[in-house]
Amino acid sequence: MLPPPRILGVYSRPGFWFPVKLVFFYFLLRLRRLMGSSGGGEGTEEKEGEEKLVVGATAGYGVKSKPTVKMMECVQQLSEHPKAIDAVYFNAANSSGHYLVAATARRPQGVINGLLFIRIPNVGILQLPRMPDTLMFGDGDQFGAEGLRITPVTPMVEWKIQYDGTMKLQGSPLSQHQVELDVTFTSDQPYFDFDTDMDAWTLARSVALEPWSPQYFHNLKLAHQTHYEQMGRLEGTVVVDGRPHVLRLDSMRDHSYGHKREWKLMHRYGLHMFTTEDGIQGNVGVICQPATCSRLEMGYIYREGQMEPVTGVDLTLWQHGENGHPPNDYAFSFTAGGKQYMVEVSVLEAPEFYIGWEWETRVVERMATFRVNGEKGWGLAEWDYRHHGGRPHIYTSHDPAWTVDLVKG
Repeated sequence: MLPPPRILGVYSRPGFWFPVKLVFFYFLLRLRRLMGSSGGGEGTEEKEGEEKLVVGATAGYGVKSKPTVKMMECVQQLSEHPKAIDAVYFNAANSSGHYLVAATARRPQGVINGLLFIRIPNVGILQLPRMPDTLMFGDGDQFGAEGLRITPVTPMVEWKIQYDGTMKLQGSPLSQHQVELDVTFTSDQPYFDFDTDMDAWTLARSVALEPWSPQYFHNLKLAHQTHYEQMGRLEGTVVVDGRPHVLRLDSMRDHSYGHKREWKLMHRYGLHMFTTEDGIQGNVGVICQPATCSRLEMGYIYREGQMEPVTGVDLTLWQHGENGHPPNDYAFSFTAGGKQYMVEVSVLEAPEFYIGWEWETRVVERMATFRVNGEKGWGLAEWDYRHHGGRPHIYTSHDPAWTVDLVKG
């Protein structure tokens, strides 16, 4: 029996076998989690505290990637694939309208996909001189290049973000401002590991929507990346043209690594990372990557000392900004811990950037205010779109000469 046609040729719908596939994949996830926590399967067994973990087994879908947080937090050894990935990302905001976004993705040959936005009220949004392009070139041994450096200090406790160089104001491409950034991320909160902590029914539902075949499960394996996130605080100073500004922000960070990251697989996503006045922090959204999951409802919230995975997200992507222009004033709901949350989003600023040698993806980094069940909040609403326009010559012409012969994918 053929699966029903995809909505807009992209988004899968439940077919005749959907209930059977849902139950089957749910129990498969539960089995993998049981094997991962008991030391079953391939690989050697080590302990982190009282928890047994599998070393060397295939990570994801219930199985952790590393036996200790120290091994997770360090600079990872890249695979031999031209699109190997080891990436860290931070965003932060507060109720006064300060926002910061910083990221560095390590690629082979010292290539870095890097970005930095700093929004200061009455100043504007500062961004790196080369943006919206994000290709940077470093030594390959750290999360940094061209003045931007992100450094792990204590695993799952502390990271440093530093920058020393010129930046430009959004909307003024010829402007130059001397900027020195020195901020520290700290956290005493647990991390959320998407390899093991996603709600099993929710993940199974996303996989069961798709047409199954040997190629489909091969795609799942090839596309997998370990990804974990942590909420915390970001504090420090940024000095702009000699004038210091104190930053005290609520923050979220993530770390991703895997065999490769292929942005061409991603159709789009909408993620919402927020903090509320009553102390709830979360990341909630929907991802559309048709080769694996065309509707992956994902996320978690941290409230009252507990981490709760999302069990449903009522945000229909094809009804929100499918034309490449995400809405600036909208609402959706999600469920976590047996409770429903209504989220209202109002976008203040929406700088954009592109990633990859071909600008394969376009990211709209929307600095926003939130209301979550009526409580005021602040944070980022990051929406991503597949981009087909290529990387302009004005940027490619400034790449180092050695990149001409580099295998890029």
